[in-house]
Amino acid sequence: MGKNKLTTSKIIIENYPHQRGIHCETGSIKNMLKFYGHDISETMIFGIGSGFDFMHFPFRFFNGNEIPIFRSIFVQVFRKFSKRMGIDGHISFFINKKRSMKAIDALLKQNIPVGLVSEVSRLPFFPLRDRQFSGHHFVVFGKDSNEYIVGDTDPHFPDDSAQRISYEDLMNARFTKDLLSPRGAMFYIKSTPDHFDIKKGILEGIKNTCHQMLGIPLPYFGVKGIYYLSNRIKNYTKIYGEKQAWRNIRFQIFISEEGGSGGSGFRYLYANFLKEAAEYLNDHELMTISLSMREIADQWQQFALEANRQCEERKEKNIVYLANMIHCCAQMEEKLFKELKKWTITKLK
Repeated sequence: MGKNKLTTSKIIIENYPHQRGIHCETGSIKNMLKFYGHDISETMIFGIGSGFDFMHFPFRFFNGNEIPIFRSIFVQVFRKFSKRMGIDGHISFFINKKRSMKAIDALLKQNIPVGLVSEVSRLPFFPLRDRQFSGHHFVVFGKDSNEYIVGDTDPHFPDDSAQRISYEDLMNARFTKDLLSPRGAMFYIKSTPDHFDIKKGILEGIKNTCHQMLGIPLPYFGVKGIYYLSNRIKNYTKIYGEKQAWRNIRFQIFISEEGGSGGSGFRYLYANFLKEAAEYLNDHELMTISLSMREIADQWQQFALEANRQCEERKEKNIVYLANMIHCCAQMEEKLFKELKKWTITKLK
């Protein structure tokens, strides 16, 4: 670890290894771990941290639209990965905005990179400002006068250069008035162990993901939630009327495939985790399951492509057909996670 370059108005953690990544939370965690001397892939972080999930609630969260959620809620991958790897990781939320900013400065002075969560549309440096997503993760690793030095891992940036944001803009992005406000969320690592038990982390991560997808009794979560979304879409026209029903569909494509919150991308990421875990454990059965997960990701991608064609009227609109495609996704995920659960049980004996 390097030393701070510190003056009265400037704090820079000189050797913070910022690089763009696949996903904002896992990319941020990967870079933070590398700063502490550990090189772990984003796919492994995602799987051990149980980032794979699904939720759908019958509420109009954004401009009258419902929203499917394909990932765990913000900072939960960090929380679970840290716990399973024996990392001294901390998560804080705030009510007082100025106090939340003072907390960043205090950690920077201790040479600690600080992970933050924000509303992406309020970040002046972000390349896609038209997006609305309140769970975007990035790392602050310096401050220069009234500006913070930011490592944002989003792949849409042209290179690995650091970004800058003013005190006021950063504070504004960390607090919103909506239900899904980041509430000034902050996460950081104080110390790490000399050795990680990767096998134990893989098994615990998969076991927890199986529970998230199969074991929650409420109809909005996991595989049940995917079946619920399928049935819900079939009734969108009755619930919302023709015009708003298709606005919901279009918005859900944007969220799942373009807005960075999951969809097929997270399914491909989990397939890669299962493949990497299978190679690490030298396990043929798990490798076969990883191939099935890739087929599931393909199915979600086909749904998005078909829905997009229909929304743009390049194909005849058929909302029941789209709902049936999601029903197929639910069946495939149910089958896979039942197999994965059985595999995990045998390995934990």
